[in-house]
Amino acid sequence: MDRRTKLLLAMTAGCVALFALVVLGAYYWHPGQTLDEEGLAGFVQARDDWLRPVAWRFTELGDPAQVAAITLVLAAFALVRGRPRLALGVLALIAATSVSSQLLKALLAHPRFPPIFDYPVGPKALPSGHGTAAMSLALAGVLVAPRRARWAAAVIGSGLALAVGASVVAVGWHFPSDVIAGYLLATGWALAIFAGLHEVNLRRPATDRWTRTALARASDRIATGGLAVLAVVAAAVAVLGTAAYVLADPSGASCFAREHTAFVVVAGGVASSAVALPVALARVARRG
Repeated sequence: MDRRTKLLLAMTAGCVALFALVVLGAYYWHPGQTLDEEGLAGFVQARDDWLRPVAWRFTELGDPAQVAAITLVLAAFALVRGRPRLALGVLALIAATSVSSQLLKALLAHPRFPPIFDYPVGPKALPSGHGTAAMSLALAGVLVAPRRARWAAAVIGSGLALAVGASVVAVGWHFPSDVIAGYLLATGWALAIFAGLHEVNLRRPATDRWTRTALARASDRIATGGLAVLAVVAAAVAVLGTAAYVLADPSGASCFAREHTAFVVVAGGVASSAVALPVALARVARRG
């Protein structure tokens, strides 16, 4: 086992430890429970009439049919690039996160706060299945992207994970801690699977007869340029959309932020984790 594999496994252990801290904070630490409750209330209240259908649309990206379709596209792209082992890794990642998230829901079932705004969050809510699925797809996209395009893939994946994660809280399905736990679960599996692939490639180097084909080279060039453009567009849309939302009623937005400081903190935590985890994977994946 080389140094790189050990680093990936150490990062996996870090995700496990953070996951455990999120569970303890959400279930047994009173300040954490208060943040969860006020964060959920803030997300629900911040959802204006025009945002309601948008939130529901984003939640659909975490549904099984959509997740399966995106997974097959990513695996097929890995095959086109001449990376069959990576294609199997993508399938293994989605399968592992899907099964483990449902098992953990049952094992970690715990009574939560009373229903807020008639949106009851049941005891089997942590980790969020939709949040786990969205982050799994984001990380799979980082892994299958060409090395030079992995930063761009991380930006796009972060947007997907954040959109789905925030939406399932805004519609009242989950507490913010459920979403962050799902993000960590997906990242832990991605790092572990990437470590396994790296070790296998060291012991049995893959042949390059597929990666040298004209189709593989063309797909790398197209993906590198296309993902860069999509990342810029996605970042611009996010910035302009947020600015438009705030500028539409700046005094109302400012007043809401002052009255819901816990929501601002929680929303920042969800957004930070949605961005930091794919970026961290992109950083280590670009090295090999």
